[in-house]
Amino acid sequence: MTKSIDTSNLDKIQFESLANKLMNTKSIIKKNYLNDPRPFCVAYSGGKDSTAVVYLVLQMLQEVKNQKKIVYILNSNTLAELPPVLEHIQKSLISIEKFAQKNNLPVKVIEVVPELKNTLNVQLFGVGMPPPSQTLRWCTDKLKVQPIDKKIQELFPNGEFISILGTRNDEGYKRQERIEQRTVKGTDLKLNDRYPKASNLMPIEHWSTKEVWTYLFDQTNEFIDIDFLWKLYSDASNKDASECTFVGAGGKHIDDGKLGCGTSRFGCWQCYLVREKDKSLDGLMQSGYKDLEHYNAFRDWFWKLTQQGWEKTRDVYNHRIHTRDYYDKGSSESEKYHMTMPKGLTLSLRKKAFKKFIELQQKIQEPLITIDECLLIQKRWILEGDFELSAFKYIKNIPFNLNSFSLSKDDRTNLRKAKNIYLLLKNDIFTRKNYTLSTLKRFSIQYAVNSNKIQRQFYPTVREEKHIRKEWKLLKKLDQNVQEKIELYVIYERLLNERCSK
Repeated sequence: MTKSIDTSNLDKIQFESLANKLMNTKSIIKKNYLNDPRPFCVAYSGGKDSTAVVYLVLQMLQEVKNQKKIVYILNSNTLAELPPVLEHIQKSLISIEKFAQKNNLPVKVIEVVPELKNTLNVQLFGVGMPPPSQTLRWCTDKLKVQPIDKKIQELFPNGEFISILGTRNDEGYKRQERIEQRTVKGTDLKLNDRYPKASNLMPIEHWSTKEVWTYLFDQTNEFIDIDFLWKLYSDASNKDASECTFVGAGGKHIDDGKLGCGTSRFGCWQCYLVREKDKSLDGLMQSGYKDLEHYNAFRDWFWKLTQQGWEKTRDVYNHRIHTRDYYDKGSSESEKYHMTMPKGLTLSLRKKAFKKFIELQQKIQEPLITIDECLLIQKRWILEGDFELSAFKYIKNIPFNLNSFSLSKDDRTNLRKAKNIYLLLKNDIFTRKNYTLSTLKRFSIQYAVNSNKIQRQFYPTVREEKHIRKEWKLLKKLDQNVQEKIELYVIYERLLNERCSK
């Protein structure tokens, strides 16, 4: 494939500047490799900056005779990347490993993924976490930080290592300021916020976007396909790669001020931090990447579904411990003070979203969810009263061969107990009048799993839940006291005793 960029007309001074930077950068990497006993850990995301760093480090290893320590190349796979991005990264990891083996380089390529309980699918559909936002950005920690931390603690139990990053200071003033603040005086290293004995090395921190691409196009495609990477960035900008020229800091086209092609950012295809249109996804979609319009449609639909207001979308209880949480921040004079806090997405909403998600997988014929995720989602739903095993029904056409016998023996036993408890409660006139069937189901399974916790858990009456949702709609605490005098567990135990005495 012919390179898309013609560099012949670029100013000679620009090349000399990059040549000097390149020589200095390689010297910095080599010096720290040879003189610092701590191992290298290269963060590889698949983007242009981390790709440049991987090339620089591998080139350094080829030049060094005394390859005295292992270099780890670490990639964090969120399991929710855009399909073309994920494919590019997977191919690159395999190629890097083969290249290192072929050239006898002390390199270990490692890919980490989130724990099953923390995947985006399980968190959204199973746990009921609201879509991530700028004020509740839980996704980064669960999908990237935790898996990386776990692997780092395994690789470097003493916490001593050098993290090689592709961070650059032309990516924004705030980032530049932070880089300068973290620089260790008299060295090229930066402080590592998470590991006191570790350091960060940012070898291309002073490179511009233009210089990164100039360097990359001077490399071969032997272990990372630079041509495809450029096309990916170009397509994400909704421009043909042949029409793109180098971009400088801030993403401005050098010649005519138009937006450049080399500054696109990629993330999870379900990224809900993007409040308007996801320009990268839209660009790839318009460039003809298969089925991306279906991904885009689901993401927009799910976002709108969850943004109808707390009173319609959120539960009044904590999904993990089934208790009631209160606003306790700020002054007691606040209108919301001691108001019940909205918790996770309702089970009915999650069921609706999961069913549509499975329909998306059937439509595009690409794996979006694993059988283990489906099983865990169903187990979470059972704990909130899904006695019908709805998740198993929704996936029957994928097909995943899951049914009640896929559950553990304890799960099946608790489910049988819960159904008996539910029947007793549902047939009582007072109980059926004052509690919703979903609340009775949730109480029944929680009682079957651990009756000792029931008194500490929260099962609101119809009247009480209606009052809470009214507070949410008004965003203020109402004075009316609707707490019922009799608790659901008391009612159940009375009914149980009455039945046993007959």
